[in-house]
Amino acid sequence: MKIINSRRNLIKLFGKSVLGSALGGSLLPLFANAQQHSDYKALVCIYLQGGNDAFNCLVPMGDSAYKSYHTIRQELAVPREQLLTLNTQTQGNYGFHPLLNKTRGLFNQGKLALITNIGNMVEPINKQSYLDKTATPPIHLFSHHDQTLYADTLNDGDLTTGWAGRIAEVMNEVNINQQLAMNISISGDNYWQRGSVQLPYTVKNSGVSIINQLSDENPTAYSASRAKLYRHFLNAERNHLLQRYYSSVQMNAWGTAQYVADILASQPNTDLPIYKLSSNDGFVESLAMVARLIAAQNAFQVKRQIFYVALRGFDTHRDQLQQHPQLLFQLDEGLALFYQALEALGMENQVTTFTTSEFGRTLARNGDGTDHGWGSHHWVMGGAVQGQRLYGEFPTLEINSDDDLGRGRIIPQLSFDQYAATLGKWFGLSADDLSHIFPNLKNFNLSDLGFMR
Repeated sequence: MKIINSRRNLIKLFGKSVLGSALGGSLLPLFANAQQHSDYKALVCIYLQGGNDAFNCLVPMGDSAYKSYHTIRQELAVPREQLLTLNTQTQGNYGFHPLLNKTRGLFNQGKLALITNIGNMVEPINKQSYLDKTATPPIHLFSHHDQTLYADTLNDGDLTTGWAGRIAEVMNEVNINQQLAMNISISGDNYWQRGSVQLPYTVKNSGVSIINQLSDENPTAYSASRAKLYRHFLNAERNHLLQRYYSSVQMNAWGTAQYVADILASQPNTDLPIYKLSSNDGFVESLAMVARLIAAQNAFQVKRQIFYVALRGFDTHRDQLQQHPQLLFQLDEGLALFYQALEALGMENQVTTFTTSEFGRTLARNGDGTDHGWGSHHWVMGGAVQGQRLYGEFPTLEINSDDDLGRGRIIPQLSFDQYAATLGKWFGLSADDLSHIFPNLKNFNLSDLGFMR
């Protein structure tokens, strides 16, 4: 039995063992795949937890369309004179919520696009096919838990893996250095990044959690003797499968935490505004941590990364006029600062940021809030995005229209499968990969929505 005697040796051994297992028996295809994807690319998912009311984010400004919107929303409607006009390269007259001023700037500069009326779908569906039950909707519509699982997995009922997890497993060989997972969460556990074998790495927005009580930086410190004892315990031979697995997970987590901390500490200090500002719920700090990890991609020796950041609080059943603007201000500030950081790092063309959510909100109000809906609008941001455009067909904002299931629950026209497949194609997935990762994609005529260059 081999006892690992120091933190540095632990890290080296961990790296060699993981890298060795990745290379074992199939060295040539691995390097061939890495050469095929020699450029760096990252996807950054911003999850708007609770269901964002996108119908107050993007509002039609034409006379008839705005009148319909205002009639339904009443006091929840954004006053027309406050809307921020968008200079779109597509047809239509639309405005952003007044607290999305910086996001409006990114849109008008061609750095951001809107995907309109998108949501969870198994297959194309309309009001009649929904009512006749001739088309299949996602199971348990309007449920936070079920629709979150569906948006995360997009895998036709098998909830064991998420689509980001499946992407990481298909493209695992692209990252020669396997010490850091392709999927990294700044917001804790999520189904979206879970794979069959590959698990995401979680880091706090304040940095890597190091167990100081088990540090052996100073060999004479009490923590060093404890670290030695704990390492001896983890390295002990065991017959039980779960005990061996637990020991392996603990050793890997220990080694990875120190490895990531050392890499980040070795990076040059960059004086960027995103590193200096703070937010009430840590959203800006989370995006700042993503920027730090992206800036260190050469040191990590990775070519593909997928990040997850959650912005919580969008379940605005009540007090929406107070809650929702505050959330939009945080989102607006975070997107602008993050893109500014990417430009400073020279990575704006290699990183694509996009929003998701379990569903949208109802057009009709419930008093001073909105309830669970279905279709919604989402943002895509990056230098590789065909920006300054709206993709998809904007719905009719009228109660009892062909787009409405009731109370303004708008039926989506585009599916998250199409949205994700478009991002996946840019990320480097082949047509075969796309059909494997998104099994419902075959149900839709269009697999590429065209918003990526």
